[in-house]
Amino acid sequence: MTGAAPATIVFGAVYATVVGLCVGSFLNVVAWRLPRGESIVRPRSRCPHCSASIAARDNVPLLSFVILRGRCRTCGESIAWRYPAVEAGSGVLWLASWLVFGPTFDGLLAAVFCSLMLVLAIIDASHLLLPDPLTWGGIGVGLAGSFAVSWTTPRDALFGAAVGAGGLLLLIGLWYLLRRVRGMGLGDVKMLAAVGAFLGVGGTLLTLFLASLIGALAGLLLMVRGRLGWSSRLPFGVFLAMGAVVSLFFGPRLIAAYASLL
Repeated sequence: MTGAAPATIVFGAVYATVVGLCVGSFLNVVAWRLPRGESIVRPRSRCPHCSASIAARDNVPLLSFVILRGRCRTCGESIAWRYPAVEAGSGVLWLASWLVFGPTFDGLLAAVFCSLMLVLAIIDASHLLLPDPLTWGGIGVGLAGSFAVSWTTPRDALFGAAVGAGGLLLLIGLWYLLRRVRGMGLGDVKMLAAVGAFLGVGGTLLTLFLASLIGALAGLLLMVRGRLGWSSRLPFGVFLAMGAVVSLFFGPRLIAAYASLL
């Protein structure tokens, strides 16, 4: 965005944020309904407590939550903080995509990728589930987008998906040989394959490294606090999502910094 007028930059940033907030509102619907086998299109949004339909005036991202003071207009029950948090997070990620990649196809696909990672993380955190429509769909979108983005190629995207799936399957197999339990599910395999389709081989390996590091630290912290045992399961998709977003925005710098040490 070098050389762009300040007014253009501000307008673009505001526009990207608003679109991201609206996408975040939709992601909340997907995260609630998809694991339950419900349509993400119909019926219209409704209160999870009283099932009353939510009017358009009460469905404005973030603003409605503030106006209603975090409560349903019909029944008065509290609205979970997850909803505005997801909307805000989506807005920030879309803004970051626009600031880093600009008003380009790269920026659009980066924002779509961030939205995919966000909704998968939400669902996995709540249900220990990574739905096939999102993971398989992500693989397809990533491979198709690789023909137009600047940070990968179709060949790299295809190899990235293969490395992501194969690498995680290998780790699952080794863990089973050591502990006789399956440490992760096939949903994690398909999610990392989707990451590979978007980011290529380098981004996939960096994502897996970061996810493993963050997951190990989180697991140790929870064990120290007595909230996790050796047989407990962690939503690894959450850590994959974190690692993937970091890889998207900072991957080349992190890889270059590591290479300089060698």
